[in-house]
Amino acid sequence: MPPLPGTARAGAPVPPIPGRDVPIVQRPPTRAERRAAMSPLRRRLVRAVVVLAVLLGLVGSYYVGLYFYVDRSVQRVAALATDAPEVLAPQLQAGAQTYLVVGTDLPGQTGPASVTTLIAHVPAEGGRAVLVTVPPTALVDTPECRTAEGGRREPTSESFADALLDGGPSCLVRAVQQLSGLRVDHYLGVDLGGLPGMVDAVGGISVCLAAPLPAGSAAVTLDAGTSELDGDQVAGVLRPGSSGSDVTGTEVAEREQLLLTSTLREALSPGSLVDPIGTTSFLTRAADAFTVDDGTTLGDVRALASTLREVSGDAVERTTLPVERVGYVPTGGTAAHVLLDGDATRSLFDAVIRTGALPAPTEPATAETAPVAAPATVSVAPADVTVDVLDATGTRGDDGATGEVATSTASALAAQGFRTGTVGTESGAVSQTLVRFGPDAAAQASTVAAAVPGSVLQPSDAVGGAVQLVVASPDVAVQPVTVGAALPESAVPTATPTPEATATCG
Repeated sequence: MPPLPGTARAGAPVPPIPGRDVPIVQRPPTRAERRAAMSPLRRRLVRAVVVLAVLLGLVGSYYVGLYFYVDRSVQRVAALATDAPEVLAPQLQAGAQTYLVVGTDLPGQTGPASVTTLIAHVPAEGGRAVLVTVPPTALVDTPECRTAEGGRREPTSESFADALLDGGPSCLVRAVQQLSGLRVDHYLGVDLGGLPGMVDAVGGISVCLAAPLPAGSAAVTLDAGTSELDGDQVAGVLRPGSSGSDVTGTEVAEREQLLLTSTLREALSPGSLVDPIGTTSFLTRAADAFTVDDGTTLGDVRALASTLREVSGDAVERTTLPVERVGYVPTGGTAAHVLLDGDATRSLFDAVIRTGALPAPTEPATAETAPVAAPATVSVAPADVTVDVLDATGTRGDDGATGEVATSTASALAAQGFRTGTVGTESGAVSQTLVRFGPDAAAQASTVAAAVPGSVLQPSDAVGGAVQLVVASPDVAVQPVTVGAALPESAVPTATPTPEATATCG
């Protein structure tokens, strides 16, 4: 009997079942199964990596949040005027960056002497910088500007620091641009009273001096080489010493720049950045101490610090503005100013704008003038000496006016037969009573020094033929002096001592 249709013939192979010839795909193991299959050591390593990644994410998020918090907390002012007419050759300054770094509230000082100013110019190609300090009492022309309160301020001639103290950051920026022709791109104000706290926040700083600080110029003296400083020592380096005379502000501005740069360098070091507590303390203190223009960020401040940190040697050129006169009192005024050498100042800034560097130094004179020897005795009678008297005490009378010490001292000198010239106030940093004199007035200056016990003779090329008595103590005394009398030891001019030691700072 034949097989029924659709049935397999006996002995014939069974046809494959549809779908059974496809390879069986095993399902992947679950996470729990993989975890169970791991060795205990591998499981611990995986946990450690996960925990580390989470911690790094949290720390990174913390630093990012802290940065933006501090950046928003820094005081900002509308200070810049980059399109102002006093900016010279703007096409030559394209890509360059000029920072105006202003220190205020200098420890131990008030008024203009409490202000330091540094112009830092970085050319477009980078790799080098020019640093110029400006005397706080330099007589400058400030254009029309907006005060800190937003009011309109008329153009005026004034002490450089008064542009800030009386006008505000915007007026100081305009004064700098009028003086230099540079376009100020960033304004950074630093409350120097807060710098010691920032130093302590980073655990102290290291500074290196090529030569020791002049004796008596600062409350804390530093030797040549590297020194480790804490906050109290930093305050002492900023504070004037017992015999300082820095009317141009050059010395303290250089010390401030060194300390500020060292502090920022330490704060940006890897060792400090991995310390969240120290970094937080530093940044919050910096937020309280810094004032910037409304377009400058902490990143710009860091860029300046990095530039000053990375360039060294001849790549950083430092100078102060050339001075024609010190103790200059304008007609009708009472405040003494530093009078800048206008032509030399213009040549200096023209070179910076044109080349990004300082002008080449002029050739030294071939013939040197021998120093004038001071007589061992008084050789000029008081009646033949005209002396200007400047009050550097900063004291005020009952009516609130300054300069009363100079007025009373001038009267005492007149009573001893001296002729008195200009009587005014000295706002620069002077810590001891000085008798400043030009090269041809050594004998006359010695007569004044003999009449004022404790005064120190200071030769200067920036007083012309004048003799200036700068009174630093309200207790100054004037005594009779006669021709032939022996000069006190302090009345004999001494040569400026050569630094005892030098060091190489990278």
